[in-house]
Amino acid sequence: MTALTYYPGCSLKTSSKFYETSIKQIFSSYGIEIQELPDWSCCGASAAHTVDDRLAHALVARNLALAEIKDHHLFAPCSACYIRSKVTNERMRQDKEFRKDINNVISPLKCLGTGEVKNIIEVLHDHVGIELIARRLKYNLSALKVVPYYGCVLTRVMGMEAFDDKENPTSMDSLLWALGAELISWPYKMECCGASKTLTNKDVTYTLSGKIMDRAVLLGADAIVTPCPLCQLNLDLLPYLGRNEKALPILFLSEVFELALFGRLIGSNSHVIVVDEIIKKVKEID
Repeated sequence: MTALTYYPGCSLKTSSKFYETSIKQIFSSYGIEIQELPDWSCCGASAAHTVDDRLAHALVARNLALAEIKDHHLFAPCSACYIRSKVTNERMRQDKEFRKDINNVISPLKCLGTGEVKNIIEVLHDHVGIELIARRLKYNLSALKVVPYYGCVLTRVMGMEAFDDKENPTSMDSLLWALGAELISWPYKMECCGASKTLTNKDVTYTLSGKIMDRAVLLGADAIVTPCPLCQLNLDLLPYLGRNEKALPILFLSEVFELALFGRLIGSNSHVIVVDEIIKKVKEID
């Protein structure tokens, strides 16, 4: 059994609780054990580094130091948490003076940058694999047309190698293909949804997320699939932000796995845009 130290971040304990439940359920099906990082704290996500860069790295390094004690890879399903953790981890590994300074801040904890930080796409690719995913299908998703939406930060790790192409990633596409869903090619897989602007200027989110939704509807998709809790929330909130036009369900990547393995969604009632029609398209494999 694969063991990973799980960093939920703030979203998966609040607005996206059903994402956490979904992840735990599908990981368990594939023999992946996730152990929640004890005494974790907020990583600062998209805000801290815009105010105080040193503090932002210290917030992340504290969590990384706790993970290093467990000697496991750190699994961060939130895209913002993943990016912040990966950037700090790499710098702690390579920059001796920086490492010394940040470790003085988080003392008596100590971070060396010796672990790896992984997102949900990497975990499913590296620890499950396309072949096993395709072999374990219990339900037929061929009637489900989806567009993969990575969001604007997941692969754009500046100054270091990313796990996928920075501007045209395909790793989630291959997972969705293995699950049997019909993939629709589109140019908006890396567009910004508005991110945290929802809190300060909802019109920005309405415009950016609305553009993404419009294109997905135009292409005839049944759903938009994302691994990012903030992207999922922003797009799912479009009816509350004033959208009167058609809006598609926004599924987490793990929820497509739920459909393929169990034929239902444990968090169906947590979606703002109803997912009932999506579930009806799923048929058990004879």
